[in-house]
Amino acid sequence: MPTKRVINVALLGLGKLGTGFLKVLKEKQQKIKDETGFELRLKKILIQNPHFKRDRAVDTSLLTTNVEDIISDKSIDIAVDAIGGIEPTFSIIKQLVSNKIHIVSANRTLLASKMHDLADLADRHKVYILPEPSLGGGIPIISAIQRDLIANKVNYVIGILSGTSNFILSEMSKTGLSLSEVLKSPQIQEISESLSIIDYEGSDAAQKVSIIAAAAFGIDVSYLHIHAEGISSVSADDVRHASDLGYEIKLLAILKDHPDKFEIRVHPTLVAKDHPLISVKGRYNAFLIETDLIGNYMLYGKGVGIEATSSVIIRDIVEIANLVYHSPRKGTYRLDWNEKSVMPIEEIRSSYYVRFPCHDKPGVIGSIATVLGNYDINIGSAHAEVEKDSPEKTGFVHILIDDAIEQDVINAITEISKLELVRDEIKYFRIL
Repeated sequence: MPTKRVINVALLGLGKLGTGFLKVLKEKQQKIKDETGFELRLKKILIQNPHFKRDRAVDTSLLTTNVEDIISDKSIDIAVDAIGGIEPTFSIIKQLVSNKIHIVSANRTLLASKMHDLADLADRHKVYILPEPSLGGGIPIISAIQRDLIANKVNYVIGILSGTSNFILSEMSKTGLSLSEVLKSPQIQEISESLSIIDYEGSDAAQKVSIIAAAAFGIDVSYLHIHAEGISSVSADDVRHASDLGYEIKLLAILKDHPDKFEIRVHPTLVAKDHPLISVKGRYNAFLIETDLIGNYMLYGKGVGIEATSSVIIRDIVEIANLVYHSPRKGTYRLDWNEKSVMPIEEIRSSYYVRFPCHDKPGVIGSIATVLGNYDINIGSAHAEVEKDSPEKTGFVHILIDDAIEQDVINAITEISKLELVRDEIKYFRIL
C-alpha cells in the first residue's frame, strides 16, 4: 500500500473563494499536518487574468494561465475547482482527470449539469471527484450519507439549503417586513459579499439537491428537471397568516425514496413551530434525515461563507489523501446509478394551506368545500376572516387540506378560482 505525507494541490480560480481558501489553508496548514499527518502543499494556481491586481499574500510564482503547467507537473495529486461555471471548467476538469489528478469541486453549476459525465470519467480513470464543497456550506451531508449511514436505508432527506434565503425568511418572520424591505438591510449586503445567492426561484437549491441526489442516492437527474420554487412570491401576509396558524415558512429541499420512484422538490413550505427545522434561523443550513436503523438524524451548520466552504474543501482533500494513500482498499469515485425515475410534482402527496380571497357572503366556505369534495380532498380545518375596515366586505377563507394529491389540489383551485365569490389570486403552500 502506497504511503505519502506531502499532498500537492493545484487551485483552479483565484476569485473570492480561491483567495479565501488560500487564506484558510495558510492559517490552518500546521494544524492539518499535526492532526492528519499530511502536509498540504500548494503547487500551482490557475488564473484567467494575469494582470488582475491580487492580494500581496499570493505567491505570484505559482500563478499560471495554462492548464498544461498543472498537467505536466506530475507531483500534483489534487486540484480544487473554485472557478465556477460550465465552460471552460468542464474541459479543464476532463483534462486533469484524464491525467490522474483527483478533483475537489466547489463548482455547483458544473456538477449539477454534468455529474453523470464527471462521475463516469472519474471511474474510468480511477480517480476521485468529491462534490461536497459545491453545496456552499459547512455541513458534510454527502459523506454523512455515504459513510456514517452506510448500514442505513435513507427514507428521506429534508434540507434548508440556502443560508441567505433562510436569513431573509427568518427576518420576515421576526420583523413582519416584506421581502423587498429585508433586502435593503445591511446584513444582506454583508452576506452578499460571501458567495451567497438569494434563491428567488429555487434554482440554487435545486442544483444543490441534484448533487446530493446523485452523490448520495445515484439519482441521475438534471437540476433543470427538478420542481423548484423560490422565495420571490413569499409576502409579508403569507408569513403572518402562516404564523397565525402555528407555522413558519422555510425554503425546503425534499428528497424521498419511494418503492418505485424518487420524489425531489424545492419550494417554500409551511413548517410547524414545534418541528426541529424551525430552530434553524438566520444564515444556517440543516438536513433532517430519516433512516430505517436510527430514525431521525439531523445535521446543522453554517450555510453561507467562504470559511465554511474552505473547511469542507480541506476535509475533502484529506479524505482523498486517506483514500488513495492510507486505505487498505484502493477505490475510485464510482456512482451506482439508480434506474428509478423522479416523480412528477403533480403526483406527490402532501398537506396544504390554501388562502382564498373572497367576498364576504353567506355560503362561501360551503361552496369551496363542495368543489374540494368533488376531488376527494379532505379539509382538516377552515375559517373565514373579514378584512378590517373593508368597505366592500371582503376577506379570506383559510383552509388546511389533509394529505392529498397535488394534481387534485391544483384542479380544485383552478375550478374554485372561476367562482364569482373569489376576488383575487388564490395562494397555496405545501405543509411539511
